Amino acid sequence: MASKRNDDLNVRTVEGSVNYYVGHKCKGTAADRGLAERLGGHSYNILSNSDQHEVYLRHLRQPDHIVDDKGRHTREFMGARRRKFAGDERGLMAETMRAPEPHPREAARAQRRVETQVAQIENSSNYAGFQHRTQGTFFQPHPEKRYQVHNATYANEVEKLRPKSTSKVEFLSRRGEVMSHAKSAPSLSLFAPEASLSRAMREDVRKEVSQRQTESANFAPRKAGSTYVTSMDSHPVGMAMHSNQRHCSVNRIENSDIGVTRKNGHFSSQDKLTRADPFYMRPCLGVTNNSVKYDIVSNERKWFKY
Repeated sequence: MASKRNDDLNVRTVEGSVNYYVGHKCKGTAADRGLAERLGGHSYNILSNSDQHEVYLRHLRQPDHIVDDKGRHTREFMGARRRKFAGDERGLMAETMRAPEPHPREAARAQRRVETQVAQIENSSNYAGFQHRTQGTFFQPHPEKRYQVHNATYANEVEKLRPKSTSKVEFLSRRGEVMSHAKSAPSLSLFAPEASLSRAMREDVRKEVSQRQTESANFAPRKAGSTYVTSMDSHPVGMAMHSNQRHCSVNRIENSDIGVTRKNGHFSSQDKLTRADPFYMRPCLGVTNNSVKYDIVSNERKWFKY
C-alpha cells in the first residue's frame, strides 16, 4: 500500500518511477524489484546460509527471512524470540512437569538395607548373631501368623475319617434317647430343619458361599447373570422357597458318579429317576458357578440345602 514517504519520491527513470518496498527497506523500480525477487528475494542464499556469491541487486534484496544465516528462526516466522512477558513466579508450569516425591517407604527401605549391611559386617561369621541383632535390635519382631480359616472338616460340617466307637453299656444306656441333630450334619436339627439350615448358612460364610454357588432354583425376572444368582434373595417366590428348604447335601450318600461324559450318570441329567432331583440338578447360571455340585478335583460334596 502506498505511503506518504513513497508519494514524496520524484525520481523517475526510463523504466518508470522509483518506489519503496518491504517496509521502506528497499528502493528501486518495479522491474528491478521483480528481478531481485526472482533471484531469491533475500541478500543471502537460504540453502547455504551464505552471501558470498550474491552480487546482483543487493540493494533490493533485504536480509530478513524466516531463517537467519545461523539457521535459527526469526521473528518473521513465529514472532520475536525474546519473551514479551516475565516468568510466573509461582512456578505452576514447573510443578505440573515435575514428578511427585517418592513414597516415604523408599527412604525407609534404603535405611533398612544399610542397617542390614552393618549387621552383616558385625556378624560376618555368625548367622545366629546376625539374626539376634536384626530381629532384636534393628527391626520389630514379626507378628505371628493368623490362621482363621479351618478347612479340615468335610463339607464344612464334620471331621474326616474319625470313626466313633462306644461300649455296649453306654450304647444300652442311651437306648430310647431321641436324636435332636443329625450326626452327619450337626447343623441340621431334626425338629426344625428349615430354621436350623438357614441359621447355619447365616453363621458360616463358607456355607453361604457354597449355597449360592450350588443353588439350582432361580426365579429371575430378567435372564441375566446377576439376576440368576440373586433371585432367591430378591424375588418373593424365591424367598419363600429358600425359607422352606429342609434337606442338606451332607445327609446324602457319597458321590461316586463318574459317568458324566458317557451321559449315563445322575449329574448328566439323562437318568429319568434323578434328573429332577435337586441334589443332582445343575447349578443356575452364574459367573463363579460350576456345572456340578461337587468338587471335580477331590470328588467331595459341597454343602448346600435344597
